[in-house]
Amino acid sequence: MRRETSMKRHLLVLLTVPAVLMAGCASNTLMQQPALDAALTQNASAGPLALAEGSVMMNNDAAFSAKLRLISAARESLDLAYYIFSDDYTSSLLSQALIDAAERGVRVRLLVDYFSGYKDLDRFSWLEQQGGGNIEVRFYNRPTLEIIKDAAFLTLSCADVGASGSACDDEKVRVVNSHFEPDALNGQGFSNRSFAGSGLFLSGLYGKHAPLLAYAVTRGQSIDTETLAAGAPAADDKRTEQLKALGKLYFKARYLGGVESTVAKLKLAYVRTVFADQVNPVFDTVNSYLPLARQNNAQAQKDWDYLTEFLHHKFLLADRSSLLLGGRNVEDSYHMEPGPLADKYTFMDTDVRLTLKGQDATLATTFDRLWQLRSMVASIAEVRQHAPNDLLANFDAVQAAQDVCNGGKDSACVDRELDRRFVPLASRMQAVDARHRQHILRYANEYRVADAPPPLRIDDGASIHYLENLPVTQGQRSYGVRHNREAATNKHIQALWRAALQSVCAAGTTPREVVFHNAYLFMPANLLQDVGTMLDGTRPCPGVSLSLITNSLATTDLNVVNLLAVWQLKALADHLQETGTAASAATLRYLEYQPVDTSRRSLHSKVMLFDRDVFIGSANADVRSLMMDSNNGVMIRNAPDFVQAYRDRLQALLARHGFIADQTALIGRDKAELSVEMNALVDQLLARYAGDDRLSAEQQADLKQQVQDTTQKVYALSREILRGNAKAADEFNALFKAI
Repeated sequence: MRRETSMKRHLLVLLTVPAVLMAGCASNTLMQQPALDAALTQNASAGPLALAEGSVMMNNDAAFSAKLRLISAARESLDLAYYIFSDDYTSSLLSQALIDAAERGVRVRLLVDYFSGYKDLDRFSWLEQQGGGNIEVRFYNRPTLEIIKDAAFLTLSCADVGASGSACDDEKVRVVNSHFEPDALNGQGFSNRSFAGSGLFLSGLYGKHAPLLAYAVTRGQSIDTETLAAGAPAADDKRTEQLKALGKLYFKARYLGGVESTVAKLKLAYVRTVFADQVNPVFDTVNSYLPLARQNNAQAQKDWDYLTEFLHHKFLLADRSSLLLGGRNVEDSYHMEPGPLADKYTFMDTDVRLTLKGQDATLATTFDRLWQLRSMVASIAEVRQHAPNDLLANFDAVQAAQDVCNGGKDSACVDRELDRRFVPLASRMQAVDARHRQHILRYANEYRVADAPPPLRIDDGASIHYLENLPVTQGQRSYGVRHNREAATNKHIQALWRAALQSVCAAGTTPREVVFHNAYLFMPANLLQDVGTMLDGTRPCPGVSLSLITNSLATTDLNVVNLLAVWQLKALADHLQETGTAASAATLRYLEYQPVDTSRRSLHSKVMLFDRDVFIGSANADVRSLMMDSNNGVMIRNAPDFVQAYRDRLQALLARHGFIADQTALIGRDKAELSVEMNALVDQLLARYAGDDRLSAEQQADLKQQVQDTTQKVYALSREILRGNAKAADEFNALFKAI
């Protein structure tokens, strides 16, 4: 996953979670999985694919080159789905390849994640414009009707509805419900309407812009002004006039409406990580402004709880017959080796390229299903209707106008400054175009492709199935999954993993190998339980060695995973110490990547080796990949030469001095020692991320206690899961699904 949003990634301020551990309802009965062949039939979205030629790429330059070649060769269609599609050097080259394809008459469809992509809304508008009608971009996980209604309520003032006192909330609810009644009646669960300041609120929310979000909320509570409806895009001169009005209103909110305190709260909310099975931290911050009827609305709470359910697919299909997928997003971190232009992490990842013998209609339908998921997918035009970004894009102009105009008090000066500084969409897209060309030129002049081992060739006779996780069950949006109900709720990838683990254990007594080569190893309850039964002998697994290979705290881009996973691993070690290990049990190795130079390399691969079978895709071995995000990948079978080549490549990494360390002996270390490490880690995180928002000594102490409470919750629930407690499994998955 990676970094993968400010709400989830940038600073890990851990919230207190309920301290009550559900007791009882424990069962040591092992969940019997279907046979692997049957599991593939049940869970695969497509396959076996008619393979003409295939390879696996572990080098960033090779993977990027493969993407460009596939796009350049396309003649009819290109379908892409990515969590991250950045504005950087390699992404500009890939965008240009898409534009060139569109000029050849190729139909290009690009699906990106709403939360990740919204900040680049103007760039995606530019990309559509450059495509001349042959490129269309859509956003996945649009705000639901309930979220938009809450946004409208939060930004609707009492003066707007002509009520005051205790009657105001009831009247606002009535007005909001009336406005959105047509959308509620059609049963689709979404709306493109913008009412009161809902568009501003959503723009601040998805743009991760605390001041704009705070202004929108404060306006609804204390700034009585005209409704800021923002419907279809207006002409630039009208947008300028609207910006003037918004700028003046923001001044009132900023200096008269108490917006600064809300900004502070929202800044904290934006850097918190979700831990409770209720609402996300932003909603928790604004929830107090909602009437009880809205606070207790079950559907609204569920929608907010899954606000950050990401499109985590990595998918590129050309002409319905050439497929490229794996762990890599579209960003320099995945498409460059270390060098002057790679200024962030350099990710070590794994992609699969498959050339099929002909067009595969079933495979193509998997993208169509995502693309046409109307309840969750919005076009660029629709996004601009319900969440216009003009004020967000010009927020610096509003601030600057206030700064030079006597703190915003000189109204005529504010008007002049906003006229001078306002940047309309057309001009913003021109700036996108200029930056795009600069990126391409600099990459061509300064980046040099590094030497690398060749890709790993997939055997001609391989059997390959395509799998995906989607939040849809029987045509309806679904939320998460209950323990042991993976296949029934479209969590097909994890359902297959469980069947594959069972299959390996049942294969006899000859030496066999299972490897989780996975960047973010914070196992969901089902995987933890299966691993526990393999290692304690509850599931006989003679001859099997299980290797868990993941990031260390020093190499990960997502500290919170390691912070929590260390307590899950401690629970596993204590469980094995308590139960002992049977002669028929599997053996365990736990290994972590180590920093070896200043290149900031970090593992991002999502590869699962089940002895003779290999899964490669976008799904991490973590709770989030089970409970929240969409994911995809392929299961590769009957490919002994490829499997051996992959094993050899892993062994070469393990043999590289200081690159990967065996930490098996450390996972069971003393709780007191781990607690000291946790406090030290919190200090490091605060020093790294807190910036200007420094915490007092009392706040820091409280934060450390919250972290300790949370890690003990991980430990206690993990111990219960390993004992077979299904209630603990569901509680664990619900609590930690957003990590």
